Amino acid sequence: MKIKIIIDSSAGMSQEQANSFGWDLIPIQIEVGNDIYKSGIDFDTDKFEELWRNDKKIDAKTFATPPGIAMQVIEKYFNDYDKILVYPISNALSSQCASLTAQFASNPKVHIVQSNKISYLIVRDLLMFEEYIKEGKSFDEAIEHFKNNNERLLLIPEFNDALLKGGRLSKAAAAIAKLLKIVPIIKFDNGILEKDGIGRIFKKTLEKNLKELYENTNKDNENNYLLVVNANNDKIDELIQSFKQITNNFPRIYTIQLSCDIVVHAGIGAICLTFAEVSPKIKDKFFLYLKKQ
Repeated sequence: MKIKIIIDSSAGMSQEQANSFGWDLIPIQIEVGNDIYKSGIDFDTDKFEELWRNDKKIDAKTFATPPGIAMQVIEKYFNDYDKILVYPISNALSSQCASLTAQFASNPKVHIVQSNKISYLIVRDLLMFEEYIKEGKSFDEAIEHFKNNNERLLLIPEFNDALLKGGRLSKAAAAIAKLLKIVPIIKFDNGILEKDGIGRIFKKTLEKNLKELYENTNKDNENNYLLVVNANNDKIDELIQSFKQITNNFPRIYTIQLSCDIVVHAGIGAICLTFAEVSPKIKDKFFLYLKKQ
């Protein structure tokens, strides 16, 4: 069976990076002021940071890929592939999954993953899918692991501006949070971003939560990695040094840039922390666009 894999930009890869894996990319749309961009193609976290640092009151929104653009990406594979596997952003975070599912419901060649993942989680799932297919598993068997939940993953915003603009924080709550230096702690669990707690002062909150994650991880598992998913935090080098001290110089720390589709809502400076297991079968490709610390 000949299978084409297509991700959307929430996986955190550019179109060029996706193509290097033999995949293609559907861009989530990002609206900034009066301009509309295609995430992963003509817009990324670096571009968003540039606009945000020039105007921290910047109005940015994300919305699902228009059906016409999705069709342009997918239909070119109709004739040459037996199956087209499309893995979008978690259906709890966007209408993207539901929109694509409805659009291609009558086409048996197109399989839209009912996603509960974002970022590197999508990439890891798909690399393992490719391995399972190579091992001789059927398509249905190879996609079964997509249903698995992720490891404990925490998102900690440095600033509350984006949460306020997105309606996830009231003006009164944002004012109190700024005054008291309160930091929201958000967990990603089964496809949903939800409040996990609060901290005081961004750096201290990161350090406290990393310590808890480290204490609960299997340090002897050589396939376990500390992933720091970073929304262009300008103190990332200083933070990494602190993380190394907390984890007793844990030897497998990698950073990866957070997709701008998520950064628009979490804000520049946000950090995600997790200890993730990565199979030796896929580690070379998985870490290709990550940076070892």
